Amino acid sequence: MKSLLSVLFIFFTLTLQAEDVKVTVNCPRVVKVGEPFQLDVEINAKGSQPAFPEMTAFKVLRSMGTQQKMETSMSGGKFVSSVIVVYSYAVQAMQEGTQDFPAVEVTVDKKKYQSAPVPVQVVAGNASAQAAQQQQQGGATAQADNSQVQTDNREVFVSVIPSRSKIYQGEYITTTLKLFSKVDISSINDVKFPSFDGFFKQELDTPPLRSLERETVNGEVYGTGVLKQIILFPQKSGALTISPCTMEIGITQRVQSRSRNIFDDIFGGTQVQTVPREVKSYPVNITVLPLPEGKPASFSNAVGQLKLDASVDKTEVKANDPITLKVVISGTGNVKFADAPKVNFPPDFEVFDPKVNTHLNSTATSGSKTFEYVIVPRHGGTYKLPAIEFSFFDPQTKQYKSLHSEEYTITVEKGEEQSGTNVISGITREDVKFLGKDVRYIKQSHDSLHKKGDHFFGTWKFLLWFVIPLAGFATIVYFRRKYIRKYSDLAFVKNKHANRYASKRLKKAATFMNSGQQTLMYEELSRALWGYLGDKLNIPVADLSKDTGKQMMQQNKVPESLTDEFIGVIDDCEFARYAPSSGNADMKTLYNRAVDVIDKMQKTI
Repeated sequence: MKSLLSVLFIFFTLTLQAEDVKVTVNCPRVVKVGEPFQLDVEINAKGSQPAFPEMTAFKVLRSMGTQQKMETSMSGGKFVSSVIVVYSYAVQAMQEGTQDFPAVEVTVDKKKYQSAPVPVQVVAGNASAQAAQQQQQGGATAQADNSQVQTDNREVFVSVIPSRSKIYQGEYITTTLKLFSKVDISSINDVKFPSFDGFFKQELDTPPLRSLERETVNGEVYGTGVLKQIILFPQKSGALTISPCTMEIGITQRVQSRSRNIFDDIFGGTQVQTVPREVKSYPVNITVLPLPEGKPASFSNAVGQLKLDASVDKTEVKANDPITLKVVISGTGNVKFADAPKVNFPPDFEVFDPKVNTHLNSTATSGSKTFEYVIVPRHGGTYKLPAIEFSFFDPQTKQYKSLHSEEYTITVEKGEEQSGTNVISGITREDVKFLGKDVRYIKQSHDSLHKKGDHFFGTWKFLLWFVIPLAGFATIVYFRRKYIRKYSDLAFVKNKHANRYASKRLKKAATFMNSGQQTLMYEELSRALWGYLGDKLNIPVADLSKDTGKQMMQQNKVPESLTDEFIGVIDDCEFARYAPSSGNADMKTLYNRAVDVIDKMQKTI
């Protein structure tokens, strides 16, 4: 029965994907002449065996079998499942040089589809590593090209590779920490990255190293992987040294077993063990050239390819009304370290310290820096706001360049307090009238008099009535801002309400189950599981898949057993959607499993 369901499900999913057939060839990008390597032909539909054209640079040795794997992706707001058929072959390279593995042809539903050619670099099979010259300090200056990396005939090593070894002060370079290996690596531990003294560093997002890509280094084939990429800005001129990077590598080796028994004699007596080895990169010297003489007076430590933009929000105001001047420096270079350009404001303007906003890309090598001035003219008249001059050094042309903004004319009208002669208001006098008594306004009664110190102002009652409303207002503002800040985070909101949204879908699935609508029930159950996984782990809908879900659950330290259980329930839902069970008992069981696994996930994360 289970086999029948699997066949029906695969047939249905293949039918869904038949409209968009893709043929993909996967193989190593670097191989040796005469070395057999594995080549995989992946097809997202059921079709014929791949047909290879006549080839002189490559030879197909044999078939290594066929396997199928299922993938689930989001398309048009719906989950689409497809089965990938993988044909594996053992292939041998016959000619040295960069060769294109030709297109492979597959027939699906009487239509022919082809893969794209894949470039493969074929190197000599007996090439040996070339010894590189060390510097007097015993180090090596690594270049971006792997052919310049010093190997010293080592089986495994790490190298610090800068994009350039000679730059100007303020100019940036990209530094790559890269691992090279000819042997099987099982672990990387105790990594100590360089300190980068004398540089300002900006680390780039580097994906975790999970596998090595084959590359040629000085004629030898190595498995390589990038450990980290860092943008460096030198903070001073002269000779700067990037210190070595050290780490402990676990190397997988086969060794002869010490025990001598009949089974060792029959099977060879070998066992696999991990041997630790400490690797250390060479120090790298970077020459930082000082900026040339002849700096303009308006130079503000900016280096790169930059531009200037300035604007005012209004040119006609009244006295004491504020004006906002924005000066924006943008482009590629050390935008972050650029100082504010000098602005010659009229003497009658009161100027406040500028508000600085910096917006950079993820590498900190380009972006914009905005200086926002608030200026207040105090007297009426017509004023000239001179053009702003901004100078920077362009390392490409090795010259200083100056930019100028527009000149603005500010018209200031007189304010109300300046419209005429200043008038000082005083107390109005009144004629003194004698009404049979000495002086008017003197009261003889003392009904409104109080003892000294006996007054309401400054008492604890006055403070209480003043402090309580103020404290209440501050508390309301604090919690209101906290609430707005918290719920403006979309990832937080989705995570917080993931269980509630899943419960609503489960309730809807239960309604379909009770009414016997199997297809709708399984579809809603699948939405509940996928929706909960995406909301809880903050996975975008476009990236939602089983592999991404497993990876995110591992990062959130979800037990492997719970991860497999969650993915298993999703698989069963997918099978049940396209090959429904015959009774309500199966629906009830799957529904209870979904509720249980979501509850476990909620308690774990």
